[in-house]
Amino acid sequence: MKKWIILVLTISLLLFPALASAQNTAKFAEVGIELWSEYDTPEMLVMYSFVLTDDSPLPTEIKIAIPANANLNAVAKLSDGEMLQVPYDPLIQDGDERILTLVADELTLYRVEYYVPLEKDGVTRHFSLVWENEYDVEALFVEFLEPPDVSDLTSTPSFNDTGSDNGMTIHALSAGKIKAGERFDLSLSYDKSSDDLTVSSMPIEVGGEIESSESSFSLSDSLPMILAGLGVALILGGLLYFFLAGRGDNTSSPKSRERHKSSGGTKYCHECGSRSSGNDKFCRACGVKLRG
Repeated sequence: MKKWIILVLTISLLLFPALASAQNTAKFAEVGIELWSEYDTPEMLVMYSFVLTDDSPLPTEIKIAIPANANLNAVAKLSDGEMLQVPYDPLIQDGDERILTLVADELTLYRVEYYVPLEKDGVTRHFSLVWENEYDVEALFVEFLEPPDVSDLTSTPSFNDTGSDNGMTIHALSAGKIKAGERFDLSLSYDKSSDDLTVSSMPIEVGGEIESSESSFSLSDSLPMILAGLGVALILGGLLYFFLAGRGDNTSSPKSRERHKSSGGTKYCHECGSRSSGNDKFCRACGVKLRG
């Protein structure tokens, strides 16, 4: 009997960590997969956005599988309205995939971005995506941003919704619930008549009106300035005139001074300008008979 009790306890101890681990496994409330083909490079930009369920343990380790040939671009989370970088472990090779490991420490939006090459056959592009991770997903959505000059777009499963944003066409589908370990496959192809990237064809928003570089002249707007300028010119001209006239009076000829008599009877010679007394008949300097 004791042997059976010991055996049961041993088995329980062995199973307890596994059961505890299973109860603490994180779950995804929502996973959004955005596919931007030939957006800013001739590759496919893949963006995973996920949010944990409210009952997910925190902090918790999250493992995300990405293609082995993917070029990881960003690992981030939304915190206080900003996207912040999230540290992650070195990628571990696992067959045709690499495993990305990060620690989620709050219930917020997390984002993983990477670029992966497209398969090209002439003008036709092919792309395939596999989602297979160890977490239950309550809702999985996929959106495909269509690049310019595209025709004959097909996908499996088919996109069931098409809309537009800022002049760009967006195709979408809802995959619903995905259980842990369950595989979701998406494949698409399209023809493209040019190598133009999506970012080069996006409309540019203008922040304000563009003012004409040509100068314009308005007489009604400039008239007050013109009149003010004329007024200043007239004032300066008047001051200059009076200044020069005053100098002219001070430098008048001797002959002109004989016409100005003082209150004491002093007079000047009309010929040389010398001063004479009021009783002189002749100029004391030049001898000319003085005028009365």
